[in-house]
Amino acid sequence: MASTAKFQYCMPKYNLQINLVRKAPQNLSFPRLYRDQAKSTPVVVAIRASSSSSSSPSNPKRTLLKTTFITLTAAAALALFSVSSFHFRITKPAATTTPVTTVLETTLKKHLETHSNDVEALISLAKIKFESDKCDQAIEIMNRLIDVEPQEQKWPVMKARILSFFNKNKLAIKAFEEILLTDPIRVDALHYLVMEYYDSKPKLLQAEKRIKYAIRRCKEMKKKTKEIRGLRMLIAQIRVLEGNTVEALRICEELVKEDPEDYKVYLFQGLVYTLLKKEDEAKKQFEQVARILPENHWYLDTPMDKKEWGAMEAYDNVFCYLATFSRLFVASFFFGKFV
Repeated sequence: MASTAKFQYCMPKYNLQINLVRKAPQNLSFPRLYRDQAKSTPVVVAIRASSSSSSSPSNPKRTLLKTTFITLTAAAALALFSVSSFHFRITKPAATTTPVTTVLETTLKKHLETHSNDVEALISLAKIKFESDKCDQAIEIMNRLIDVEPQEQKWPVMKARILSFFNKNKLAIKAFEEILLTDPIRVDALHYLVMEYYDSKPKLLQAEKRIKYAIRRCKEMKKKTKEIRGLRMLIAQIRVLEGNTVEALRICEELVKEDPEDYKVYLFQGLVYTLLKKEDEAKKQFEQVARILPENHWYLDTPMDKKEWGAMEAYDNVFCYLATFSRLFVASFFFGKFV
């Protein structure tokens, strides 16, 4: 099992990431969620939990507000570490484009001049554009994939996720609504709608009605236990967005009783308690995450950039939880509230 865990939350539109650490100083990152970064030099301002006191900049909020995106580190040190204080650390993220990537992009473009319908080449080029923060070009390639394989369901879903990732809210909502027209109980599409509607109570109410309908449909099918759990977690997420954390945690407790080895529920609860500034309770939940996740768990050993693209290729509910909580952490940090 993982002996310690450090969670670093990267905000959408600012920058949010999670790091799980088995033993210092090794850092293993969850996806960065970043949006609209291209217009200014990215600077990350991290708030890291520490067992020793440390001074912070004289006016950290001014520094934060001047940056395009922010990384908030809300760490619960597990087993060997205790959470007692926070300090600031300013860093610059690694460049997303390398000479090797540039050569590969050029090669792919030349190949596609004569093999325009090569699906593997198109998806490889879309990945490069995505990782270079070139949203419009990535979406253009996804549209080409949809034209080449109109019956392939994964291309519209990937396109919708990329739109959401880069904060193209209206286009993302339209794309997910189109997906739900053909599959109204699709958990990932509903989850992304909850993410997009995080600051609109009327929209969240509509989303909740659709989620409850999906739960009823899944129960009728009698073979959708995993989907039902995911949908119930969405209800819990809506409760957090409404400010009803007591009810959100109650739902989580029910899910833990049904499956005490589901690390995602403990992670969710840890995020809620961190938001509430209940560090001891958050630590207990993160300890459960570290207990359950094995040393060789794929999420710990996968490079961060692959996780980001992986969340576009396939539904990653942890990634989606972070996308929503990131906004709440920003509101809590700046304004002392999260709804």
